[in-house]
Amino acid sequence: MKKSFIGIIYIGLLCGCAEIKPIFDAEESPQIAESFNVSKNQSAIYRPVSWKELSGWKKDDHGEALATFIKSCETINAKSIWTKTCAEAKASNADDRVGARLFFETHFQPYEVIADGNSKKGLITGYYLPLLNGAKKKGGRFIYPIYKKPADLVTVDLASFGVTGRKSVRGRLTSDAKIVAYYDRAAIDSNASLLAGNELFWVDDPIGLFFMHIQGSGLIRVSNSETYLVGYAEQNGKPYYPIGLYLVEQGEIARDKLSMQSIRAWLEANPKRLWQTLHKNPSYIFFEEGNASVGAFGAQGAPLSPKRSIAVDPSFIPLGAPVFIRANDPDGDINRLTIAQDTGGAIKGATRADFFWGKGFEAEERAGKMRLESAMWILLPK
Repeated sequence: MKKSFIGIIYIGLLCGCAEIKPIFDAEESPQIAESFNVSKNQSAIYRPVSWKELSGWKKDDHGEALATFIKSCETINAKSIWTKTCAEAKASNADDRVGARLFFETHFQPYEVIADGNSKKGLITGYYLPLLNGAKKKGGRFIYPIYKKPADLVTVDLASFGVTGRKSVRGRLTSDAKIVAYYDRAAIDSNASLLAGNELFWVDDPIGLFFMHIQGSGLIRVSNSETYLVGYAEQNGKPYYPIGLYLVEQGEIARDKLSMQSIRAWLEANPKRLWQTLHKNPSYIFFEEGNASVGAFGAQGAPLSPKRSIAVDPSFIPLGAPVFIRANDPDGDINRLTIAQDTGGAIKGATRADFFWGKGFEAEERAGKMRLESAMWILLPK
């Protein structure tokens, strides 16, 4: 790993009067460098701060955060940077709120995350675990398929070919052994034969299904006694495009009124433009069946905890890291310690996060309307 790797990870004052120095030297501390999967064309500043600078820190329930961090340790403690800290976490008592706070203060150093351009302001939105009515076979009102990962969807490791600037690309393996771009959302929705045989379930709500693609997982209620979990398995390789942005640009929804609820209301009121609008987002998600009793899993592989798990951009925030968030939330629910356990196609940037609300009607309401200015502090092992 070349030294130039760490030219984009900084600590220091923003006044310009002090030299900005790297958090670590990538050659001297390869374990820490490995936890930051940062490309050379991205930048952020990580300023070390005292715990007193984290307004609201002592008011939080650190036991809940510790319990969530311990779950993350099952997938991150193989990396030496986390080994000792995870061992200490597992030996701690998450039921002891004061002890949990002292655990974080003893073993971690907080860093304020500042985006490129010296901006401390971030954006936090919300996501949730949606519930859809469905069936295992097509019929009646259940005509919209949930697909599993198709066999012809492949991922090409570009680095193995000496390609720089992008790690991998997804495509479709053709019958004559060529790899071409995979089908986009419009093609998949318009031609059922393309993925025939890959259906996991059938649902009755195309709008709800579209939102489930954005959330990355969901619950499918087949009967009053049977509910199944489906989670993210793969994506078609197409870029994510927010249809909310399209509706704002078309003048259909005012920017300050934009929410999941307002988007759904517009789609329901304009059925003739439904598919045209949904197809503005070419990205398509494939799912796999999970354990409904366990709940949703994030990209890190750990189960998500309501109001404690967040999705981040792993180019700036390593998965598994504790992140303290302060947001301009009238209910005060977002000033808390969270754990970075997930990613998302729309979550890009050092100070961008998606807050997991859990499942149910309240979670859907809070997540759909959430769009708050925020600040973030990442906690790294001392």
